[in-house]
Amino acid sequence: MNNREKNDPGKGVSPKAIIEAALFLAGDPVAKDELLDLTGLPESQLDSVLADLKEDLSEEERGLKLFENDGLYSLKIKRELLERVKYLAPHRDMSKGVLRTLSVIAYNSPVLQKEIVEIRGNGAYDHIDKLIDRNFVKSEQEGRTKLLSVTGYFLDYFELNSLDELRKGEHAPERLSN
Repeated sequence: MNNREKNDPGKGVSPKAIIEAALFLAGDPVAKDELLDLTGLPESQLDSVLADLKEDLSEEERGLKLFENDGLYSLKIKRELLERVKYLAPHRDMSKGVLRTLSVIAYNSPVLQKEIVEIRGNGAYDHIDKLIDRNFVKSEQEGRTKLLSVTGYFLDYFELNSLDELRKGEHAPERLSN
């Protein structure tokens, strides 16, 4: 039995409930194809259910919102509630140093690792390893150093559609000269 048969919406479970549960449980954003498979709906109906879920979650008394980026869907905490609940978040164990290194990489992405080390010091090597492990940063060999860039997961995690949104922010770190 495939997922469509197991999750046939005609068997008493609403497609909206399936989608909400899947997005809540998933650690990573969920592709539209996966939601189609989970619900057994045709794409046009899935789009309608997603729009309905987005509208439901936009109500003031709801704490989550539906976020879509490049056909990947996730549930996010509404920004106005984030300060109140952020201490419960999973990456709270990232030090300020790691976060600062991430901000420099993100703002200058793609950037050579040696440039990050020049700015952040030798501790940046450990920071970069942690960021790669968390899938916020990817690296490619570039001569004797590495070329670092942020991942799609980074963009989704911080609710960005592109790095341009970050770079236009008022508190952006200084841009490296090329």
